[in-house]
Amino acid sequence: MPTYSYIAENPEEGCPSCRKGFDLRRPISRPALTHCPLCKRPVKKLVTGFSTPKYAKPLSVSDAKAAGFTILEKRVDGNYERL
Repeated sequence: MPTYSYIAENPEEGCPSCRKGFDLRRPISRPALTHCPLCKRPVKKLVTGFSTPKYAKPLSVSDAKAAGFTILEKRVDGNYERL
């Protein structure tokens, strides 16, 4: 689940948490918050940075197996076979 950051629209009003800003982990399918869950004052969503992998090399079959993934390969007849 992604983490979203919110802050009070008017920093002079609201509770201490929305004045300083707060983070929430919410599913992507849920709409953005419009009000603070504690004091019910209006909040706005902040644009924040995100992390990316330091390197983007493709994983090999042996790397995936070492990480605990099950590797399947599709055969000509349409069935999958475990490697």
